[in-house]
Amino acid sequence: MAIKDNNWKSYNDAPLKDGEVLVPQLVSKEYAMGLKANMSNLRTWEKSGISYLVMFIPVPKDQEKQAWSIFNVEVNELLDEKLGPNRFSRCMVPQPDGSKKPCPKKNGNNHECCANCPFRNIYEKEDRSMVYWSQLEETEYAGGVESHADDDYKVEALLEDLINELEQKNPKLARIVTLGYAGYSKAEIFEMIGVQKTQGHDLFKEAERLTKEFLFD
Repeated sequence: MAIKDNNWKSYNDAPLKDGEVLVPQLVSKEYAMGLKANMSNLRTWEKSGISYLVMFIPVPKDQEKQAWSIFNVEVNELLDEKLGPNRFSRCMVPQPDGSKKPCPKKNGNNHECCANCPFRNIYEKEDRSMVYWSQLEETEYAGGVESHADDDYKVEALLEDLINELEQKNPKLARIVTLGYAGYSKAEIFEMIGVQKTQGHDLFKEAERLTKEFLFD
């Protein structure tokens, strides 16, 4: 989030009245132009790699906190929409053996903070949308399967149990996990199950949550 500077101006150049302060509002370029806003007064801010346009509007001082809360909610909704489960994903750091591992959480001086990392926006991101499904292949989570069974059987049995459980809740959830485990992208899955992007993201989050519960609870 950008830090307030001394150069904020009202979107329409109107001077502040007594008891008023400026607060940011998330807008589209088209919306701002429709208001005949002075586009030079707008700012492009960035968070989690997502850029967004803001204009500044006057509000009474006693409504400043509420206005900021509304703005933060809108920004968080935008980030959820754009990034989905990957909003809090970590960079995948190349290893000497050619593999990649998620960057560890910052602990003291173990590495630069994300904002100052020289590899920011260079390393690919961990795909958290598939992380729990990929863990079906980790046999230690197959607690209900006979220990003498081979790994392929364990995975197939675990996946079958999960799909059967999801099928009872919502067949679309079962389909999402099946296709996700098979390696299809979210866009492909949304098209294959016949849902729009917004509904698809909601179903995706629910499938991920239930899969996590199945594996770890």
